[in-house]
Amino acid sequence: MIVAKFSGYCTTSAHGLTQWDYGQELAIECAELEIPDDTEINYYQGKLSSIAYLKSNHAMIPDIMLQNPEEIIAYVYVRSAASGETILSIKMTVDSRPQPDNYVLPEYKDYSRLLPKGGESGQTLVKASENDYDTEWATMESNLEPLTDEEIDNICV
Repeated sequence: MIVAKFSGYCTTSAHGLTQWDYGQELAIECAELEIPDDTEINYYQGKLSSIAYLKSNHAMIPDIMLQNPEEIIAYVYVRSAASGETILSIKMTVDSRPQPDNYVLPEYKDYSRLLPKGGESGQTLVKASENDYDTEWATMESNLEPLTDEEIDNICV
């Protein structure tokens, strides 16, 4: 976990991230503002972007961004029906290091640390409520017939 401490300014820096780490959490300390739960955190790193939501001033940092030794910028974005406003920004450095031999990239099946516990083969992660972060495993019913090779060829032409 890294901590972003604000003291009278809307921008700060946070240090302590290392390339190839995962499961890292950002904690925000800002005595001047009361930031409600479910406030958006918009993460940017080069062409990558991601959204997370605060819970008790904590949000997870996307693992994919920890694969690059490039600066991550996080914006705390308060949204309402009538307006949206960036209230804080955080620059986070990612210290470079060699890739571990046993590091599993997200595109591989074994990369399960991003998924909630549970679930079985054939189940899909779905929203459990209107909250974006609230998910559950479900079996999706489908009455679709699989496509034949000829149908696939016709689509791809």
